Amino acid sequence: MRPLTLRTKLTLFYSITVSVLLTGFGLVYYRVLSVGLDRDITQDVIDRASGLRGYLRFEEGVPIFDYDPNDPDELSFINTATRYYQLYELRTGTVVVGSDELRATGIQYSPQDLTRYAQSQPSLMDFQTDQGKIRLRNELVPGEGETYLLVVGASMRQMDDTLHSFLAALAWLIPSGVLLAAIASWFMAGKALQPVAALSKAAGDIAVTSLDRRLPVRGTNDELDQLAAEFNDTLARLEKAVGEMQQFTASISHELRTPLAVLRGEAEVALLEARSPEQYRRVLSSQLEEFEKLSRMINQLLTLARAESGEVAIAHDAVNISIMTRSLAEQLEPVAASKEVALSWNCEPDVTLRGDASWIERIILNLADNAIKFTRPGGHVSMSVLRNGNSAILEVADDGIGIAAEAVPHIFERFYRADPSRANRAEGAGLGLSLVEWAVDQHHGSVQVDSRPDRGTSFVVKIPLQN
Repeated sequence: MRPLTLRTKLTLFYSITVSVLLTGFGLVYYRVLSVGLDRDITQDVIDRASGLRGYLRFEEGVPIFDYDPNDPDELSFINTATRYYQLYELRTGTVVVGSDELRATGIQYSPQDLTRYAQSQPSLMDFQTDQGKIRLRNELVPGEGETYLLVVGASMRQMDDTLHSFLAALAWLIPSGVLLAAIASWFMAGKALQPVAALSKAAGDIAVTSLDRRLPVRGTNDELDQLAAEFNDTLARLEKAVGEMQQFTASISHELRTPLAVLRGEAEVALLEARSPEQYRRVLSSQLEEFEKLSRMINQLLTLARAESGEVAIAHDAVNISIMTRSLAEQLEPVAASKEVALSWNCEPDVTLRGDASWIERIILNLADNAIKFTRPGGHVSMSVLRNGNSAILEVADDGIGIAAEAVPHIFERFYRADPSRANRAEGAGLGLSLVEWAVDQHHGSVQVDSRPDRGTSFVVKIPLQN
């Protein structure tokens, strides 16, 4: 069974809502109308009984209505009130006088009924007859030594006809209203969902090869525009991620191709002719260096992948960055000296922060290694640590070849190389600064770069003392 479309669901919802509302309003109004009509007819019967009592007189035991026949109001009231009436003599239980209309209905009280009504307060009674329902009121009337029971009534046929007509009107008004509501809601839902259909079509046309396309925004700033804007933001992030993935694939292919080509070339050359054990040893030693580069790059890739996927937990231990920087500088001094680069350090004592010692060490080593690597012989690299308010400041500066201004925003990207001259000098895989940025971010810090070509580069890392 196919699921209902959103347009159909909206139409059903509006139709059911309208039907419930119309039915509810109809029933409430029917109730109000019936109560109002019932109250009116009750008051009318009471007024007729009270009025006839005022006009009723007894002359020598004969009841008469004393009224002015020339008064049209009195004449109209008497004619209306005496349409349904009877006057019983309680002692004998006989009908003294009554109207033909009430006699034709077959209503006549028995002696037991008369006795019961004589002992109770004036009351109202409804009777179902062939001529319809009639409401009667019983009142005791004294007269010339006798007690009489005056019965006055009114037909309820008009009230019943009105209620039946109202129900008949509801019977066709409610279905008609529901049908009109369904038609209107069908078209309104279609109109309202047109932008959704347009968004769906536009989204369906976007493929991996066309991530630069965006969903149309109508400029109404409504929910659909907000949805389109959010989707466009997602597309932008996806486009960036796919671009980075493509760049990563191309970069890693290049990084792997070079050492693999060297390994293959050395192996092929070694197999061309017989060599001495010493020559084979040199070939194997060279290949071990290439294997070491490949292993280092793969380890860095795995570390970066685990870090970005949230698999690396960051410790929050006390780390004396002053002692750590001084110790690493002493270890790197021979490396710098081998490249004829002077290395100096100046660390403010006991600058301690809370963080992961292994990652803090990686930050310092990567920055210092890059500084030594890209500094010409005779150059200088300095490392410093100081406390600035609630933050620790680590600065690694050199007077090396520097970085072009247009390349600075990209140096933290994986495998990015600023220019061929830096690439030729680099022995790494281009992942060190990516790891530095991630580690600094995990410590809620920041890293800034200031570099000018041929004048050197300065990296300033700022990490809060308490994370």
